[in-house]
Amino acid sequence: MKRGRPRDEYAHGEFRGVVLQELPRRSLSLRVLELLTGINRGTLSAVLNGKRPCERQDRAAILRALGFGPDRQGRFLPPDSASTGEHDRILLDGQLASDARLQQGQRFMSRAQFPEAHREFRQVFEGAAAGRNSMLQAEAAVLLGWFHGELERFDDSRRWLLESIHLIESDLRMSTAEIVESISGSASISATSEGLAQTLGRALWIYSKVLTVKVLHDLDYAWLPEVKRMFQQSIRIDERLHLPELPHTLRWRAVAVAAEDNSTLQNVDALLSASRELMAPGIPGEASLIREQGIVRWQKNRLEKAWDLLWDAKERLTNFGDARALGATFCVLSKVTVQANGSPLRARRYALIAAALHPHGYVLKHCAELQTKMPAQDRLRDFDALLAGEKPFDIVHHILSRVAEGSPNSAFDLVERSLSKVRLAVQPPSPVSLHFSET
Repeated sequence: MKRGRPRDEYAHGEFRGVVLQELPRRSLSLRVLELLTGINRGTLSAVLNGKRPCERQDRAAILRALGFGPDRQGRFLPPDSASTGEHDRILLDGQLASDARLQQGQRFMSRAQFPEAHREFRQVFEGAAAGRNSMLQAEAAVLLGWFHGELERFDDSRRWLLESIHLIESDLRMSTAEIVESISGSASISATSEGLAQTLGRALWIYSKVLTVKVLHDLDYAWLPEVKRMFQQSIRIDERLHLPELPHTLRWRAVAVAAEDNSTLQNVDALLSASRELMAPGIPGEASLIREQGIVRWQKNRLEKAWDLLWDAKERLTNFGDARALGATFCVLSKVTVQANGSPLRARRYALIAAALHPHGYVLKHCAELQTKMPAQDRLRDFDALLAGEKPFDIVHHILSRVAEGSPNSAFDLVERSLSKVRLAVQPPSPVSLHFSET
């Protein structure tokens, strides 16, 4: 009987040839491919020199980094490979989790099965704590922080991310600043320490992103000094360990810089250009990068250019079925419309589309603000059009049908769930409900 992991069959030589052809065509170096895929450079070199086969997971990561669509990916991936479209919708910039149950939680997130995702992350965290596996516990805490951050629960997100950072500091018996300084030198670090440092880098950058969103949409500028410090530490770790999160850290750093009083578009665009250099064209990260270009121009009151970039990002993000990113994009499109004294009908409908795709935090708040300013009959007319999938709300059903794939929910279930949250946000709380919420 054969032992070991079965190898899937694929066209080895053709795969190498395609990758070697695409790298110079897209002006990608081996180092950049390492950053985009999270695959060790030595492994990449061995694969491309024909010295070893390429594992299925690595192969999928390389194909995604090169911007290949499902048709071209299918040539080199076996039929039982995980759906790359589903990976695109996982919403976590960078790599998948190392643990199978954490990966399952990420898949639940991609399908908007939020209670199930939280259960997986929490159970892994508690199991790792009982087994004294600090590395896995810290990674689970990061994903719990990410989970709450995606749902715009700032305090819970911050608590879990700080918990992850504390776990890593305790395990390595060093402060975050000392860890960053130690890995920035020339000395090599152990595999365990490197794993913890990678998790620390991810915790820092997600924390920075969550704080940036609060600054951007809540206008809470008191967080800017902490945002700056966290980004500096995160970028140093990403660069030293060649982590695939680096381009995403840079694009979110650009959004944070744009919020500073003395910043210029030149400063911001330098960070966005550095991010783009590390991204292959055609991937979800590029679509989000274009969105960030639009957001920083909105911040700098360049509304016409902001609109063009945000619309371009909307078109690209639609291809990936990323409801979370599209919700944020439509929300800013609505805010740009309001700020430019554009059509109130367009502004409120884009805000409703945003909330239907992502009914949380600032997205839901902005939608509720516009809905309460309109006559009740117009509001009900928009709600009926949303449920029926009439234009412009047809995009909601299209995206949520992709989100619902593999879950027990239908697209209509998700639309109804979102609309119920919008209705609740629009209605002023009764004295009874307010009393219960306080207790």
